[in-house]
Amino acid sequence: MGRRSGSSQTARSLAAVALLIAGTAAGAGNREWLQSIHPSPSLQAQLDRTIDRLVAAEPSLSESSLRVAVIDLDAEGGPRFAHRHGNTPVYPASVVKFVYLMAAYAWMDRGQLEIDPEFDRQLHAMIYASSNKATQKVVRRLTETTAGPTLPQKQYEEFRDKRLAVKRWLATLGIEDLHCIHPTYDGNGDLHGRDTQLLRDDSIEGGLPSRSGEFKNRQAMTAVETARLLALLATERALSPNSSAEVRRRMLRDPKKQRYLTHRIAGGAKRCADSMVVESKTGTFGRIIADAGIVRDASGRALIVVVFIDSSPRYRGSFIANLSQAMTESVLGCSE
Repeated sequence: MGRRSGSSQTARSLAAVALLIAGTAAGAGNREWLQSIHPSPSLQAQLDRTIDRLVAAEPSLSESSLRVAVIDLDAEGGPRFAHRHGNTPVYPASVVKFVYLMAAYAWMDRGQLEIDPEFDRQLHAMIYASSNKATQKVVRRLTETTAGPTLPQKQYEEFRDKRLAVKRWLATLGIEDLHCIHPTYDGNGDLHGRDTQLLRDDSIEGGLPSRSGEFKNRQAMTAVETARLLALLATERALSPNSSAEVRRRMLRDPKKQRYLTHRIAGGAKRCADSMVVESKTGTFGRIIADAGIVRDASGRALIVVVFIDSSPRYRGSFIANLSQAMTESVLGCSE
């Protein structure tokens, strides 16, 4: 009995080492590929003309902070990108949920997590209905943490370290500027205790302070780094092929089923051509309107579009859809 137990433990250890070696090699490959995504003067000019035209047509946008990034994944000569204020961190609202979806499948690929029926329902609710309660359950499962009262310093440090798990995983992919360590909250008493303790912790690099100054360590994402992560997903570099396909399936968007998407990336891409496939995650919180996704044409060519709008009062127009339509037409064309 003892020998079998020892053999089993040795097998698990060897498997863990194999996963670590494979992950290290994949991480190096990811970084090299990400570095190949080059700035494109022509794509930048097209993006700038599009943004300037849309802002001129809608003066309220001139008072908004726009963070935009696009990547043409299938350009001749390799992937190319352009952005407008794309390296400025912003609170991402519910866009962060696709990061946690990817992490769930990364954990599964590494044998650290099973997507059982209950967890499957939570993932669906997190992405399709954008449920904050489901997101809280997902993040706690990924990080092996629980909600509860404020913790003494030593226990809090252990909690804090666990909650950095997704950020550490992103770093192995070569994604450095996404500070994704919190669930999302409804604000009806679901934020308290140790979760508040973490939000107030200014010792963690990368956090975004709130305007009130109460929270020093909120989520933060940049449009450029969000686009780069979506590029890894689109090209099956961050996850196994099966997991990549499953994540993208969960992110499929259809404005006919969710009418608000008419004003987001999916609405704009579908205006260009109904055959366009859109895999995205939207977000709305306070002053923030956000969307990030992959647009594919019938041949499989792909365009990444990421938009964060920060404005007061909250912007309620169709800038994201209009930008998505214009860039989809420019990069992919609009023929059925």
